[in-house]
Amino acid sequence: MVSKTYLNEIIDGKFLERLLRSFSLATGLGAEIIDHEGVPIVQKPSTNDCHFCQLVRATEEGNQRCLTAFRKGGYQANMLGEPYIFRCHAGLIEWVAPITIDDIHVASITCGQVVMWNLDDIAYEELISRTKDLPIERSELMEAAKNLRVVSGPNVQAAADLLFAVANQIMQSSAITLKQRREIHHHQARLSEVIHEQKQMEETLQKLQGRAQQNIYPFEKEKELLGAVRFGDRVRAREILNEILGNILFVNAGNPEVVKARILELLIMLSRAAVEAGASLQTLLTLNCHHLQQIQEIEPIEELCTWIVRVLDQFLDVIYETRNVTTAKSLQNAIEYINENHAEDLSLEVVAQAVELSPYYLSHLFSDELGITFLNYLTRVRMEKAKSLLLNTNMTVQEIAYEVGYNDPSYFTKVFKKLEGRTPTQYRS
Repeated sequence: MVSKTYLNEIIDGKFLERLLRSFSLATGLGAEIIDHEGVPIVQKPSTNDCHFCQLVRATEEGNQRCLTAFRKGGYQANMLGEPYIFRCHAGLIEWVAPITIDDIHVASITCGQVVMWNLDDIAYEELISRTKDLPIERSELMEAAKNLRVVSGPNVQAAADLLFAVANQIMQSSAITLKQRREIHHHQARLSEVIHEQKQMEETLQKLQGRAQQNIYPFEKEKELLGAVRFGDRVRAREILNEILGNILFVNAGNPEVVKARILELLIMLSRAAVEAGASLQTLLTLNCHHLQQIQEIEPIEELCTWIVRVLDQFLDVIYETRNVTTAKSLQNAIEYINENHAEDLSLEVVAQAVELSPYYLSHLFSDELGITFLNYLTRVRMEKAKSLLLNTNMTVQEIAYEVGYNDPSYFTKVFKKLEGRTPTQYRS
C-alpha cells in the first residue's frame, strides 16, 4: 500500500494540493487522492465536502462501504487505463483516474458525489433505501440529498477527462523525480566504491612503505578528464569525474566547504575544456552564472557530486549543439565507434565504412571540428585507455599494448613516451 509519505517523497505535497485545488476551482468539484484500500492520501478541500457523504461516512459501516467502492473504482480505472465512471453504494455518481508509476498502480484520484439528473420523490426514496440500514436520521439524510449537485452526463465525462489529465501530470512529475533519485542513488553507490578503493590503496601504500602516506590529488585524472571532454567521450568523462569526486570526498571528509571549493574548480576546468572543444562561449557563460548560484544552495554534498555530473553532460551537449547538427551526429558516431573498437585494427577506411561516410569526408570532419587528424585522434584514445589501465590494473605493459590495439609493445612504448614524455613504466610509478 502506498502511503502519503511515499507520494510526498516523489511529489511535492504542495504540488499535489495545488493540482487538486486548481481542479476544484475549474470544475466546482472536490477531488482526493486515495490509496489501494480507498483511504484518502490527499483529501479534497473541506469546502467541497458533500454533506450527504459526510453523514454516510460518519458511520463505521457506511465508511467501509465507501472505501470498498473507491478501491474497486481505482482497480477498474487501472485495468482500463482511463477514467472510470461508476455509481457508488449510496447511488451517487463517482469517477476515478489511475496514477501509475513505473507500471505500478500506486494510487488513484477520485471525484464525484453528484447526480446526473434532477431527483424526484422516487429517486430520493431510492437513495434513502440504499442507506436505510445505517444509523442515520432519515430526515437529515433526506435534507442532505436535496442539496446534491446535479451534473449532466457530458459534463461528468468532461470532468473525468480533466481528472485524468491531472493524474497524468502527477505521473510525469513523479517519473522525473524517481529518475533523479535513481541517478543520485547510482552515483552515490559509485562514489562509495571509489572511496573504498581509495582507502584500500592508502592502506596498501602504508603497509609497503611502513609510514602514513599523504594523499596525492589525482592531477593525471584531471588531464584524462579534459581529454575525454575535448574528444566528446561522454562515458569515459563520467567515469573519470566519478574517480576524482571519490578522491575529493575521501580526502576532505567532514569538510563540506573544501569539497564545494574543489567542485567549483572542476566546474571552471570543465567549462574551459568545453570552450576549447568548440562550445559557444556565450552559452557557457550564461550556464555558469546559473551554476554558481546553484552550487551555493545544494545540500548535502552527495547531491552536489551528482549535480556536477549533470553539469558535465550539459557542457558536452553544448559542444555538439554549437556544431552543425548533421556534422556533429556523424562525428559522434565515428567517435563512439572508435571508443568501442579502439583495440581492433582500425583505419580511416574501416571507421568510415562503419559510420557510412566517405574516408575523405570523415578525415575532414576530424580536422575541421576537432583540429586533429584521424590517426592522431585514434592514438590519443588508445593512450587514454592505456593510462587508465596502467593506473588501475596490474596488467603488464605488453598486455596493455595488446589491449589497446598495438601488436608491437616496443612501438607502443615509443608512441607513449612521445606523447606523455615518459615510458609506460615510469608513468605507472
